[in-house]
Amino acid sequence: MNHYGGSLDRVDVLVVAALPEEFDAAKAAGLATAPAGPGVTRWEERDLDGVPPFLWGEYRVDGQARFTMALARPTQMGGRATGPFAASLVDRLRPALLAMCGVCAGNPADTALGDVVVGEPVYEWDEGRQSATGFEGDHRQFRLESRWLRATQDLDPSSLASYGDASEDEALLWFLEQLHRGQQPRSHPARDAYFPSGTWQRRLAQLEEQGLIRREPTGEAALTSEGSGLVQRRLYDDVEGPQQLPFRVLAAPMASGSAVIADPDVWGRLKAMGTRNITAVEMEAATIATVAHDRGLAWFVAKGVMDHADTRRDDRYRQFAARASAQVMFALLERLVAKTDAGTQRMTEMVGTAGISSEPGRGRAGASRAAVVQRATTGSCGKAGRR
Repeated sequence: MNHYGGSLDRVDVLVVAALPEEFDAAKAAGLATAPAGPGVTRWEERDLDGVPPFLWGEYRVDGQARFTMALARPTQMGGRATGPFAASLVDRLRPALLAMCGVCAGNPADTALGDVVVGEPVYEWDEGRQSATGFEGDHRQFRLESRWLRATQDLDPSSLASYGDASEDEALLWFLEQLHRGQQPRSHPARDAYFPSGTWQRRLAQLEEQGLIRREPTGEAALTSEGSGLVQRRLYDDVEGPQQLPFRVLAAPMASGSAVIADPDVWGRLKAMGTRNITAVEMEAATIATVAHDRGLAWFVAKGVMDHADTRRDDRYRQFAARASAQVMFALLERLVAKTDAGTQRMTEMVGTAGISSEPGRGRAGASRAAVVQRATTGSCGKAGRR
């Protein structure tokens, strides 16, 4: 039993991470740096009969227990491994919320490396009909509940530990790297984060004076041989990746598939299937949403952009993307999840799950969700503390 009367084999929140790096990032991001929190003061290993092992923790804010949670990972990535794994833990631990954090590929037209995408909606993009004339998608979309969507849209990531304003050197390198990737920095959605108002012309002139770029008759910038050599050396030398970035949090469409994608044409193909704008591609979000939907749970998936699904991909941003997505996930949980008043372990949680009763065929999860109650917690939506 925990200190406010709940059983250790029941939790309010279940977090699933698909890869060991994502699991480690979530474990570190959720760990409190002070006894009063925010965060889990100590992760405890749990190995219950009939379910895979997981970490159990009590998330505390201002010294008070806010909610209990479990953190676990399957042994393989992808929806086929994640589905039965998550379902077995949900049926045993009976959470009210199922969440996932990790990494994804981001559409270069909408994202910068390091941005965090919260799936809205999520769907399985390679589900449909394959014929001699091509593939026809049969997309069943899962929409993010409106309060989680609003909280994501309102979240300011500047308080999170992975967020940091770009220095002038970092901004100039970012500019050169975009050209190296075949993208024009002027039209990139992250431009303002790296080039604040009033710095654009001065910094371009500086790069031109240094012989790192040249200007085309159209006004566009192009790498010189010196600039190309510099950026390739810097990219080769950077084996650890960034520690901080001026990343954004986006609530946007996320498509799940059964394969890792390294094809820059994937974005056009996805658009041609009927969804106008796909911001992220990964492998498990639709599975998490499906398991949650089938059991009447709230859910959300936050994933950091580690590459653009192109042939230039490398792993330099993997650790940052995993870390930033985990910090965003905990910031949202901290805003929207709280334990109920005395006498119950269930959380008070702003997702409209009040009154859900146990139904035949729903398994053991239904009984715990019946205990979820709802209250107005406008005071809990303040700015998350830096981790």
